Amino acid sequence: MFKKIAAIAASLGIFFATAGASPAQEVLEEIQNTGTLKVGIRKDAAPFGYMESGEWQGLCLKLMEAFKEDLEQDLNRPIQLQTIESTLDESSPNGRYRSVRDGQVHLECGPNTISTNSPQGTQFSAKFFVTGTYFLMRPQTRILFKPSGFLEGLDIGVLDNTLTRQFIESRYQLADSIPYTGNQGRQQAVRDAISGTIDAFASDGVLLVGEAQRQGLSDREYSLLPNQPLTCIGYGMILPSYDEQWRQRVNQFIIKGDSMNIITDLLTDLVGVTSPYIDLTISALDKCS
Repeated sequence: MFKKIAAIAASLGIFFATAGASPAQEVLEEIQNTGTLKVGIRKDAAPFGYMESGEWQGLCLKLMEAFKEDLEQDLNRPIQLQTIESTLDESSPNGRYRSVRDGQVHLECGPNTISTNSPQGTQFSAKFFVTGTYFLMRPQTRILFKPSGFLEGLDIGVLDNTLTRQFIESRYQLADSIPYTGNQGRQQAVRDAISGTIDAFASDGVLLVGEAQRQGLSDREYSLLPNQPLTCIGYGMILPSYDEQWRQRVNQFIIKGDSMNIITDLLTDLVGVTSPYIDLTISALDKCS
């Protein structure tokens, strides 16, 4: 299993830079002057970001702690990591894109699907994770659910204002999409799928597993279909568009360096070596690499 984890890390290109970067332009200068790295992380996106016993948890927190240490070496000064909640609601000052564009945070780490056109004032980093679209449902629904068909008349939950909703409504035009909104949308959609209020909930596979586990569901209490993802989704960090050297510095952190041990530790500490996360990621890599 550890060989599989190492293969995942190598295929994703999740590496941590050890070489120095020249402090330049606005973000790095601000961090140098203030000694604070401000990072937006969502509370509703396990395993990337969530709260447990009032404390931040998740892969993004671990990644940003490593990035902070990396910057401390470059800038030759101690740096404080400040985590600020980000949300999907762009009308809020904490909207994940708005908070970056307005300078509230230096970057936002989370399940941000990389697209060719990022919202105005923002850009994406290099890909740091890969996943894809799956359906979550009750186990008894699995035998009747045919993702290769049209899903005619079935109620499919989707998060509003997402690429997943666009895909589902385009691919399954005979199904009824049921939109969920707000920070609690994913939580409620998983509950409704398990209770049978809707037939299934479509979302990124790793987030479906994360929310199911956060709600205390065992692997036997939910099913995911199909066996391979319907789409290929790469996640990037959200960065301000005006600062190219900051983007290069973040990408250096993602792409270069010796990271095998830390990636192994992150995955095993957060999800365990037999977690469904591992199988999902391998499946996504098989289709999307």
